[in-house]
Amino acid sequence: MDSQVTIVGGGPAGLHLSRKLKEKGIDSTVYESSPDLGRPVQCSGVFSNNFAELLEMPKKVILNQVKGAKLYSPSKKIVEISKREKQADIVDRGEYDRHLAKGLDVREGEHVNSLDFDSEYIVGADGAHSTVARLAGFSPLEKHVVGVQVEIDNDSYDKDFVELHLGQKVAPGFFAWIIPTDKNLRVGLGTTENPKEYLDRFIEERFGKVEQRECLAGFIPVRVRKPMWKGNIALVGDAAGQVKATTGGGIYMGMKSSEILADAIEEKDLNIYEKRFTTEIYPDLKKAVAINKVLSSMTDEEMDKFWDTLGKESMVKLMQEYGDMDKPTLLLKGFLKNPGLITQVPFIRGLLK
Repeated sequence: MDSQVTIVGGGPAGLHLSRKLKEKGIDSTVYESSPDLGRPVQCSGVFSNNFAELLEMPKKVILNQVKGAKLYSPSKKIVEISKREKQADIVDRGEYDRHLAKGLDVREGEHVNSLDFDSEYIVGADGAHSTVARLAGFSPLEKHVVGVQVEIDNDSYDKDFVELHLGQKVAPGFFAWIIPTDKNLRVGLGTTENPKEYLDRFIEERFGKVEQRECLAGFIPVRVRKPMWKGNIALVGDAAGQVKATTGGGIYMGMKSSEILADAIEEKDLNIYEKRFTTEIYPDLKKAVAINKVLSSMTDEEMDKFWDTLGKESMVKLMQEYGDMDKPTLLLKGFLKNPGLITQVPFIRGLLK
């Protein structure tokens, strides 16, 4: 007989689910198609301070720590959001995944081509192109962008900050990023078309002619797949579209969702999973979609004007106090506590509904 729970996909969501099930005395097996857990890495590796809620971050996986972000408009106006203390870890995702897998039953190099398991539950934690979702007949993901990332040498870049670049000419529909690790820079972007072409142009404009290494690409789902379960099968993480449309980050949301799913499996009621997800996690994902829609619809001229507002001292203070890369609803609550600022950002009123 197979384990009580079969988990397809050995990324953070699937591994964290297996850990939580083990804590509850429920045995599970994780099937990972890659023969080298955590590789290839399709991730920027930015882990906010919120991850402390989930699992203590082992020092060996941390490559760098950043204090904030520099936000660039299309015409290179800069708004800096930072604090004195560390705001995020830049991690080695491969090492992080292997840390999560310790003590678990993980079958590496195992490709799952059918759902013929003798398990009480089957979970698809196998990414945006989920085999489980396809075999079980789940609805397709509604929307995605394509992300591409490379590494380049870091000769003089400020290691305390990540950079985010927005604009229709930079990365239509999303943004470009620069993330300092210990010795290198992870440079990437997401867009709906020709991402490598946009990335090559961005790198040349920002850094000139430089050597690019470790080019990685992948789908970034920016809408939740619903329903997320049927019968004894559930989806979690990128497979369920549990990704923030504002940042493209899905690890925190996927791991939080896996904790809810573990509770639902313990109670033998997957409906609990979707109900709690809808009330506890979905509000942030829904607001992230709304924010992404507004920013994506702006012309470069409109975005530059918006940056003039964003750079005002009162706005910067608001973002420093309430901004959270994983929880956009906190920033909106900050506006409710400072109603005088709502009139400065016309689209905020619509997001507060």
